[in-house]
Amino acid sequence: MRADAEFDLAIGDLESLVWAAGISAQDRVMLAALERLYTHHCAGENHEECARAAFWCGLRNMLIGKVVLGSGWLQRAAKHAEQTSPDCVQRGYLLLPQVHMHRAKGAYEVAIDVADKALAIGENGGDPDLIALAGSIKGGILFRLGRIDEGYIPIDEAMLLANSQRLSPIVSGVVYCEIVSSCCRVLEMVRAREWTAILTDWCRRNPQARAFNGVCQVHRAEVLQLEGNWNEAFEEAERATQGLSGTSEQTAMANAAYRRGEILRLRGELEKSDAEYRLAGEIGIDPQPGLALLRLAQGRRDEAVAAIRRALETAGDVPRKTALLPAGIEIFIACGDLDEAERLCGEMSDIAELFGTEILAHVADQGHGSLALARGEFGRAVAVQTRALRYWSEFGAPYLVARLRVDIARGCAGLGDSEAAGRELDAAEKIFRDLGAAPDLARIHEIRTVSKTARADNLTARERQVLSLVASGSTNREIAEKLRLSPKTVNRHVENIFGKLGVSSRAAAVAKALTTGSIDTRKNG
Repeated sequence: MRADAEFDLAIGDLESLVWAAGISAQDRVMLAALERLYTHHCAGENHEECARAAFWCGLRNMLIGKVVLGSGWLQRAAKHAEQTSPDCVQRGYLLLPQVHMHRAKGAYEVAIDVADKALAIGENGGDPDLIALAGSIKGGILFRLGRIDEGYIPIDEAMLLANSQRLSPIVSGVVYCEIVSSCCRVLEMVRAREWTAILTDWCRRNPQARAFNGVCQVHRAEVLQLEGNWNEAFEEAERATQGLSGTSEQTAMANAAYRRGEILRLRGELEKSDAEYRLAGEIGIDPQPGLALLRLAQGRRDEAVAAIRRALETAGDVPRKTALLPAGIEIFIACGDLDEAERLCGEMSDIAELFGTEILAHVADQGHGSLALARGEFGRAVAVQTRALRYWSEFGAPYLVARLRVDIARGCAGLGDSEAAGRELDAAEKIFRDLGAAPDLARIHEIRTVSKTARADNLTARERQVLSLVASGSTNREIAEKLRLSPKTVNRHVENIFGKLGVSSRAAAVAKALTTGSIDTRKNG
């Protein structure tokens, strides 16, 4: 760039300036150099090179938010492409904005057809950049449709081209980020972890690639958090924001703020977490499901339910809904709406079956296990959660493992196996302590406190709550309204209470509970 200020660069050097400025996120310099290239090729009536310069000028303007200007350049590129041979690769590049447009509208099948046309042009013309760009986009769209195995075919080809260093630097960065992002969207975290490591290595070898480095760090922070490296993940998200500052990558900056909000929430730093979620929203993404889970942690249950319900109803595609459903199940169970939680569990199972991936099957298992636990179906809960525990233990996701151990402990306690429950809580406590998960440590303390005071009647916490309201004179319908349960669920709780206490009437249940100390009527007054 200093040389450009001092000398008139030759065309080859000007071309190099374009890509150097592009990879280092110097948009103004890149666009100015592209316009000079375009002017030069116009003078020589080289329509193929004119189309190429106009295409990249249009695409870059679109990416930085100058839609009208970008559209004008793309139209200009199309006019020049019409003057070239039918198999000119520039015609293939001009199909890529159409792929993005159809994808944004949700017209996925149309987008795939257009991507296939671009791929064919790239293959016929022997242009690896076009093949990799079209293939990575097509693979991501197939992922969204649940056609995971089919999506890996163009994605793996794009990755081979990138790893063989046959792509231009800027296209390598785009392809790596597109693929990792697609994997994260459908929770294909095994591949995401592998390819994030590859992207990290590429960024280290290309330190000038500021925007790509920042995007890479956001993805890496997500993987690090899943692996239990919370401190490193938080620092990586902070570095991402610093690296992205001054670039056009607003979505990546918002995702970095969201990732910091997630880690702060899990640590129990709720006010700081709230600030990060708000920042993510201000920059440009919906900070869900994290913000809804934060409201639940703050005891603001109505807001948590409203937020997650809205997010689920407005989810733009299946992968987005997949990211929201586990939180929705957790929130509705915590708020006592087991019927709604059951409906969401069904949706999660349907998506897992559609996508056919192991990780989604176990995410669905976790939801069903949590629901079974809430309903007092302890045997089923322990069986399902143990199956999920084995998977996440092998994967290496300690926080999820610890959460599952807590639920297994609750199930074991419900089945009367206090020794097994204690072992599971001990193991979970060690993990939470290592992670710094203060809210979860507090929850274990609460579970142990309740366990120490539990009576021989073996009533669950929810059953004690229902029985306390029965003692206060509430009808089953009134109890359902107060606890936000269905009348059917309350009836089942009352029947379970009668069975465990060995009584046949509400009055007898209350009398026995007061005698044994199972409930304290002072809590109702």
